[in-house]
Amino acid sequence: MARKINLRHAVHVCAQRYRQYAQDKRDKEEFERRCKVLKLDIPWKDYLRARKQTGCGVREYFAFEFYNKDDALRDSFLTLKRHDVIAKKVGDVNLAITIPGNKVLFNMLFGEFLRRKWINPTAASPEAFVDFVRQQGEVLVKASIICSGQGIYKYRYTDEASARALYKDLYGGGYVVEEVLRQHPEMDRINPHVINTVRVATYTDADDVHILATALRTASVSREGHCVDNMKAGGLGCPVDAESGKIWAPAFNVRLERFDVHPVTGTAFVGFQLPMWDHVLATVRSIARKAYLLPQCHYLGSDVAFTPDAPAVIEGNWQQGCDIIEYGGQKGIYHELLRLSDKR
Repeated sequence: MARKINLRHAVHVCAQRYRQYAQDKRDKEEFERRCKVLKLDIPWKDYLRARKQTGCGVREYFAFEFYNKDDALRDSFLTLKRHDVIAKKVGDVNLAITIPGNKVLFNMLFGEFLRRKWINPTAASPEAFVDFVRQQGEVLVKASIICSGQGIYKYRYTDEASARALYKDLYGGGYVVEEVLRQHPEMDRINPHVINTVRVATYTDADDVHILATALRTASVSREGHCVDNMKAGGLGCPVDAESGKIWAPAFNVRLERFDVHPVTGTAFVGFQLPMWDHVLATVRSIARKAYLLPQCHYLGSDVAFTPDAPAVIEGNWQQGCDIIEYGGQKGIYHELLRLSDKR
């Protein structure tokens, strides 16, 4: 029996080593490709050093500009590996069958913050659905368990037959259909063709909601039918000062290109004041507190839009990623989040 156990252990160790070898090979190829594109002369050993210290992947190494940072500054950044350790530590869960992973459940429980009408096609009759779409004229169609802005599109009502056909397509598929928000006129100066949103990262414990980072997102194009500002869908991110609500650095995209002005409107990013900022932070704190009390979510990224009258939550991101809140010259939030995670 002991020999069988030892043999299994040896096979397991060999398999682990091979997987690490294969991963290192892929990482090195990606590392060299990025160095070539960015015209950087960085030794591979520097990446390995950063990975050992922070658990960063190649993409994170370049996104956080670790090649320009010393060990102390690198250590301040939250990487995905560190993020997963903290999420496990505090017990946050992000699955499609839970509140955070399902837009239908989220809309039901956080309806007071939505500031828009919506309908679940699967829970509605064909007549109710057609009537909703007819009244709205134009609606957003969203898959309830898909993230990063994937699959979201606008539908314009033309006639009852086409609306019934849409209902048939969506029924039983896990979708929400929502009213299209009107945007605050100040945000139209950034990009009037999309609802621009701000991401506010928070950690909530029994006593307080802590604001960790804030960043604006906007689409970089104005083409017909493009209705999302997500960076993975070609959008831009802008670092925002959490106290004042002002953009303090140029925008950036996933390729880490910088933009002083919006490529569509020409509006300068640095110094732009987001409207109703105190109201935004108050709304985010209320959302975070409710998320903490319902599914006991500690670490949350709230995406908030600006309507003419009040902030409107678009969605809550349980176990949010590290990109929009740390890219573009923003500070690392790892040590602050690690400290806060000791209190639940």
